[in-house]
Amino acid sequence: MAFMNFKGFFYARNDLRLLKIEKVSQLDGAFYKDYTLVCVKDELNTKSEIFSYKSFKKDLFKENDEILISNWNEKIILFRNLTQKTHNFKEALLYQFILLGFLLLASAFFALLTSINEFSAVDLFFFMLCLVLLIMAFINFSLLQKQIRILTRFDKESIREFLKQRLKRNKIVES
Repeated sequence: MAFMNFKGFFYARNDLRLLKIEKVSQLDGAFYKDYTLVCVKDELNTKSEIFSYKSFKKDLFKENDEILISNWNEKIILFRNLTQKTHNFKEALLYQFILLGFLLLASAFFALLTSINEFSAVDLFFFMLCLVLLIMAFINFSLLQKQIRILTRFDKESIREFLKQRLKRNKIVES
């Protein structure tokens, strides 16, 4: 019953990685910078991977920088540059607060419309949809804060040791 396997379906997995940047390319957009990072192949990273990140700030990454990232596929969600002592935690929290504010206003708007229009089905549907999205955004906000605490709390050596142990454990499980 391989088609019934829902492992990974209900859990949006993002990984924690410690990388050394081999090559940085930066494309300037109208308002943002689009970074493409090529990482060095080493003991923690068995293959040279490419990651992308968009930001309003420039010169966030340089060659030979060591960065600790939380990524989802090839997109960087959170990073902590251990070489330059920079991070994107405030920027990520700001985006999450904007999303929460928008969803809160949309929920209030549809709650008002629902009460004015005597609880019509369309207004109730959009109100419930906004409430579900608001709850999901709060859960995402709490997970984001947890990841930020993980990235700020540990130093380079403890993260390196943790990732080595996780890599060993994954190799044992795959065997």
